Amino acid sequence: MQVRTPQMKWLASLLRVPEVSLEQQADRIRFMERDVCLTIKVVVLGAMTYYFFFSDWFDGVPTLGETDVDTVRKALRAYLAANFIVGILVLAMDFLPIKLVQWGIFVVNIVDGAFVALLIVITGGLESTIYWVFLVLVIRNAISITRVRQQIVVNLFLILCYLCSGLIDLTLKELKFDEPDAAVAFLSLQLPETATNTVVSVTARANQVGIRPRHTDRGDQHLEVSQAFLLALTGLSDRNALQGLLSRVLLLLLLAIACYGINVLADLQLQVQEEAREFAVRQEQLRSTGRLAAEIAHQLKNPLAIINNAAFSLQKSLGDAKPAAFQQVEMIREEVARSDRILTELMGYAQLAEGRVERLDVRLEVDQALQRAFPPALQHEVVINVACLQTMPPLLMQRAHLHEVLVNLLTNARDAMNQKGRLDISIRLDDRNAVIIRIADTGPGIPEHQREHIFDPYYSTKEKGTGLGLAIVRHNTEIYGGKVTVESTLGKGTAFTLVFPAKTTMTAKA
Repeated sequence: MQVRTPQMKWLASLLRVPEVSLEQQADRIRFMERDVCLTIKVVVLGAMTYYFFFSDWFDGVPTLGETDVDTVRKALRAYLAANFIVGILVLAMDFLPIKLVQWGIFVVNIVDGAFVALLIVITGGLESTIYWVFLVLVIRNAISITRVRQQIVVNLFLILCYLCSGLIDLTLKELKFDEPDAAVAFLSLQLPETATNTVVSVTARANQVGIRPRHTDRGDQHLEVSQAFLLALTGLSDRNALQGLLSRVLLLLLLAIACYGINVLADLQLQVQEEAREFAVRQEQLRSTGRLAAEIAHQLKNPLAIINNAAFSLQKSLGDAKPAAFQQVEMIREEVARSDRILTELMGYAQLAEGRVERLDVRLEVDQALQRAFPPALQHEVVINVACLQTMPPLLMQRAHLHEVLVNLLTNARDAMNQKGRLDISIRLDDRNAVIIRIADTGPGIPEHQREHIFDPYYSTKEKGTGLGLAIVRHNTEIYGGKVTVESTLGKGTAFTLVFPAKTTMTAKA
């Protein structure tokens, strides 16, 4: 069993961004990728395409920096193809699954980082002004990429691209020298005396351990790639050069952290506003439903009281009348009393409406309902198994409504098994973040001809049941936009499944 320390829990909480609806994620991608980035890319890539392929701008120029022009053109073709595919994906995002679009944005951000790294190689390496484009890419990632892990991966990849592009540029420069002494002369012009001495010492140490320039068939001397890379790293050992590199990397890292923090705060604010709106709407609709139930019950109770009084007076005036007439009046009074009890239960909705909508922890509510249906003093032989994810979104509803649903289903399962059997409760999320609660027992099951009527009011399979339990379950579930279904096999048991949208507006269902 994996044990999570407080430090691990704290780190996990930092990496957990509040849930943003798919509509909000699509809006962010639409704004940044389609409305902003796509326009900028069309202009910039159009200009690059013209200068590299249709103008004589680079005629007679064999290299850009230390990179062949043909290599840059091949990379540009691949970059154009990737952006063309993702551009079509972004333009058609209203007709495509949002997850497919998100993965497309993730890939294009990786490709953008690699291409900008190539531009740094051909425009001066670590000191290139193209470096500032990485800062823009970090800000763009914070808006376009809504998944935490993907955002972190892309930002770390951008920092790695910057470092690699600088080292590749320095290595290519070293490979241009015919022998290590020329490389030392070059670095002596670029670096202070201390760094030059370091290069000389490293070169001398390399000669001592047997590293020599590579001889080609033509007799020329060239540095091996490993030797050139070693000299490139030595060039970074200069204090000023190293400080400049670290400051740029630190700036990228701090900007990534800041953008991530702002992203979390913005999502939290959106979540608070959305929940406040849902709280207000649900609370008002519950109050309206409660007032309507109370008014109906009150209006019906008055005529029932009059009927009951009239029947009592009639029964009293009959005196020694025939037993048949007396029994008919007694039957009237019994049905009036039964109707009064039903109205009293309906008035319970008015009492429930006096509560307030809350953020409910599903697992905690299930545990409390189990305590109610299976109190410690109850002698039973039911094995209860509860499976639940560690992190579940809260349900925005009244506690009394959910409690009544769970208690009714658990009590029915207990009675069906005659307090002996197995009860499995699973709590999970579907692909739309809806909360799914499944309660399965090992009772005798429900016959098929009864299954289609069990949610009807006043229909009961129990001898002393009122027939309102499962009707209330369906009512309390559907007013929150959810649904309840039943699966049953004779001799094997019954399973009720509740589906609650994690965030939804109450339906106007009385």
